[in-house]
Amino acid sequence: MFRVIPILRKLVLPVQAVVSIALLAWLIFSPDFRGRLISVFVSAAPGWLIVGFFLAGVVQWLCLLRWRIFLKMAEIKIGFVESAAIYFAGLFCNLFLPGGAGGDVIKIGLLAAGGHDPARSALSVLMDRLCGSVSMILLGALLMAWQFEWLSTSPVVSGLVHMIAIYLGVLTGAIILSVILSSRRVVDRLPTRWPGRQRLLELTGVYFQCAVQWRRTLWALGISLGMLLLFFLTYYFSSRAYGVELGAAKFLALMPTVDIISGLPVSLGGLGVREGLFVFLLGNLAGIPGPLAVAISLCGYMMSAVWSLPGAFVWLVRKGNHP
Repeated sequence: MFRVIPILRKLVLPVQAVVSIALLAWLIFSPDFRGRLISVFVSAAPGWLIVGFFLAGVVQWLCLLRWRIFLKMAEIKIGFVESAAIYFAGLFCNLFLPGGAGGDVIKIGLLAAGGHDPARSALSVLMDRLCGSVSMILLGALLMAWQFEWLSTSPVVSGLVHMIAIYLGVLTGAIILSVILSSRRVVDRLPTRWPGRQRLLELTGVYFQCAVQWRRTLWALGISLGMLLLFFLTYYFSSRAYGVELGAAKFLALMPTVDIISGLPVSLGGLGVREGLFVFLLGNLAGIPGPLAVAISLCGYMMSAVWSLPGAFVWLVRKGNHP
């Protein structure tokens, strides 16, 4: 069985690539899309795209600022340029690795290669990841609750939205339960082979640092909420570039569902899955044609993806120096 696991890991990237290509091909070459997507894609108003592109850049620098807070909390002394290089390398690799955590593994590895303690490196990344999850719970729940009546106007969309609401509730419960188990030292008394014990031990360290350094934690959470809202807005600006008049509040209410589902490790960077979700949601709730929905999604994605390109150079250089 253990010999099979490395083989399965090697298959993850090809399977993701196949899923992305298959979904995009199914969308682009279907009878309703054929010959229309390119004409729609190039019709965007450049002003809105430029604003969205720079907004996406602000999002990435805020993400870096948030991570630097947790690096300080983990007592990792690293300069701004060095941390930025590692962050953008992870951001680039995140385009090709499973789920949203793939880039985190790269960041931990590059920190360790630079002589930093692996445990503390992992701690900084775990705190950063937890902060992102809490931000999604808070902002996602707020946006969806604000426009819940509108989201429920389509029966098929309503079912999906309810599933995402349940997911956010389960995630909240899991975080609260892990906090209780950690604070009461229950994890230390669990058997060594207890499933998930190691992860709970890691979370114990995360919660301890967040509680002790609560001012930095709150500052990081505020940055994270602002960053997530701006990230959602990049897709709204993409929609405005194509003349879609759907209000910002309604469009933003769609984004938690899109972001959560496209973050599943089934495709490369969510490609294909994200476009299909935009077609489904915008079509059922706002009557927006499929080619237009795909163009909005692809433009929004590329606004952020372009900012990861400097990380390609960093990754190649660091990989060459650390075989």
